[in-house]
Amino acid sequence: MENEYKFTTSKDLDREYVVRRLGSFLDSHDIPYKEKSKRSVDSYYDTDELALFHADCCLRKKVSENGNIKLTIKRPISNAEGMMSRDEIERTSDGSIDDVRKFCDQYFSDLCILEMPVFTVETERTAFDYKDGSGIKLSLDSCDYVLREHRHRFYEIELESMDSTTERGFDDIGILLYIEKVLGFEPTTKSKYVRGIEWKKGLKL
Repeated sequence: MENEYKFTTSKDLDREYVVRRLGSFLDSHDIPYKEKSKRSVDSYYDTDELALFHADCCLRKKVSENGNIKLTIKRPISNAEGMMSRDEIERTSDGSIDDVRKFCDQYFSDLCILEMPVFTVETERTAFDYKDGSGIKLSLDSCDYVLREHRHRFYEIELESMDSTTERGFDDIGILLYIEKVLGFEPTTKSKYVRGIEWKKGLKL
C-alpha cells in the first residue's frame, strides 16, 4: 500500500532552491535523512478506450538511469482528507510490450493494452528518506510530459509512507502546510497519469 500527499506546480522555479528549503526545514525539526537523486523515464500504457484511466488506475513502465526496468500497477483505495491511498504492485521487467501485457493480464485480464504508450514522463527526483524509523520519504520531482514533439514541464512534491494503514498521521512537523503556504505548491489528489491525460486532451491532437 502507498499512502501519500501530493503537491504540484507548473510555475518556473529554481529547483535547487526548493531542494535546499526542504532540507533546511527537515534540519530545523531535527529529522535525520538521507538525500539522493536519480533520473527515470516513465511510460504509461492503457487501452484504446483508456479503461485504466477511467478506473483511476495506471500501468507504468519505469526505466531508471542505471538501466533497471520496473513495471507498476496502481489501484485506488481512497483519497480521504487529501491523502492518496493506493494499492501498488511492482515487479522487474525486460521492458518489452509482451511483458507489459503479461503483467497487466494478471490483474486486468479483459483489457487489450496498446503497443504504444499514452505518453511518457521524464523525471529528475531528489528524495529525502527519513532515518528516524518512520519509513517516510519526502521527494521533489522535476517532470516533463512528453508526447511526440509536445512537452510540458511541471514540479511535484510528495510526502509518502509505505505503511500498511491509512490511519497513520505522518506529518507531525507541519511540512504539508509549509509546502503549500511557503513554497507555493498546490495540493492535489490527482495522479501524474490523470493529470497527463488532462494535458494530452488539452493538446487537441
